[in-house]
Parts: sequence; structure tokens; C-alpha cells
Amino acid sequence: MKQRILLIDDDPGLSEVIGMLLEREGYAVARAATVKQGIALVEAGELDLVVTDLKLPDGTGLDAVKAIRASHPALPIIMITSYSSMESAIAALRLGAVDYIIKPFNNDEFLNAIARALHERRTVPLPGARPLAIEQYIREVVERFQHSTSEIELARMLGIGRKALWMRRRQWGLKRPRKDSSR
Repeated sequence: MKQRILLIDDDPGLSEVIGMLLEREGYAVARAATVKQGIALVEAGELDLVVTDLKLPDGTGLDAVKAIRASHPALPIIMITSYSSMESAIAALRLGAVDYIIKPFNNDEFLNAIARALHERRTVPLPGARPLAIEQYIREVVERFQHSTSEIELARMLGIGRKALWMRRRQWGLKRPRKDSSR
């Protein structure tokens, strides 16, 4: 039986292209152009994954994530967007999206994200379990910006406290470079 993916995107051309890519990989694809249509399709059928755009005519993908999480906490959701920002990425992951992909994306990377999300659904049987994607995202941001951004700015950027940032760094074995005191 084919795994069923719901694609919520108001751009008919992009929706068609993504749908064809997924169907070529053996997935069954349902499409919706609005948050309301997407939520109705989630409620009406058995789905394995939802892929939603951030900007939609009757709301945002964040609205879709929140509504879907409320009624189907174990259903994985991937956010795609052309309008990426750190705030929207963090919001999506905090609300329960398992991945955040910026358009235009590499097809192989997109398909890997789909496979990863579907695999995690099968391996994480606890309904309502919070996905660990936010932790992976935080670690990526810390590794990328820890040398160029102050501790306070980095914590503020991630929306976490300095102590939470320090604890994660310690847990991951990441150390800030020491300032050269010989000068």
C-alpha cells in the first residue's frame, strides 16, 4: 500500500511539480490549496505525512501545523517556504513540524526529508511525543554561529535562555573559542 502524503500549497504549478516528483517515487499524493482544505483532508482520510507551504491564502502553514497537531499529534508535518526566516523556522519546529525546507530545494534533499519523516513516524510510536527536530536545528544554529555571535545574541536568536544554551553546548561537547589573552 502506498504511503499517502498531503501537499498544501496554493501555487498550482509548484504543487503539480512536487506532486509528480512524489508520485514518481511511489507515494500517493492529495493536494489542497488552503489551510481549510488541508485540515478537511486530514480529518477525512488516513494520511502518513503532510507537506505544507508557509504562505497560504487563508492563513499560514503555522496555522495548519497547529490545527493538525491538535487532532493528529503523531502525523509528521514538513514546512516548505520561499519566505524563510529564523523566526518562522523556530515557530514551525516548536509547533511540531519535523522539518523546515527552503524553496527552491534540491529534489534529492526533499525526498530524503520525506523518507526521514515517514521513517520517524514508524519508529516513534508514542502519540504526542515532541519531535527532536528542534534540538537538531538548535545544534546546527549553534555550530554555525557560535564563533561569530555573542552568547546573549545566540540565545536570543534561538528563543532560549543562556543557561539552556550553555547546558546544550556542554551536552554536545561544543566549546566556544577562548579569547587570546596574550595580547
